[in-house]
Amino acid sequence: MKLLIVYATKNGVSKRACEMLAEKLASHATVELYDVKNDPPSPDGYDACVVGGSIRMTKLSKKLKAYLRANAKTLSNMPSAAFICCGLTNDFEDYVVTEIPKDIKFSLGVHCFGGELKTDRVRGMDKILTYFMRQSILTQDPDKSNRDMIELPEIFPDTIHALAERIRRLKQI
Repeated sequence: MKLLIVYATKNGVSKRACEMLAEKLASHATVELYDVKNDPPSPDGYDACVVGGSIRMTKLSKKLKAYLRANAKTLSNMPSAAFICCGLTNDFEDYVVTEIPKDIKFSLGVHCFGGELKTDRVRGMDKILTYFMRQSILTQDPDKSNRDMIELPEIFPDTIHALAERIRRLKQI
């Protein structure tokens, strides 16, 4: 099986999630990873395709959305999945509605791969925005004594594993 994974990333979260997916499928498929900024190939000629990226300021990358629109028909007619990485995972469903083109039918679903809000991995204005997003999560609970128990966003290995299992089953059909 030949699998294409196309992603958009700025600070590496989507890339790490895609690498996790590729690692889980390495013994079952030939996996090709492409950052959308490096002009990835069309999904034509692949057995399956996974496309997605991180949400930045409530939006997917313009280049990723252009890739999705340009390949909508092919993606709808092959085993395909989309994913979103987002620090505010409670907003995932809203991002699917506003950011994933409605004319694409992803037979393997649209998945939330989680996200990260780690200030040590970002620079400049992103560092400031990430800090304030972290603080907004940490201060949602008026009981400050629970601060250590509040969970910050992270990549969801279980969701990535579940998608890998769905892709593996394609090979058996």
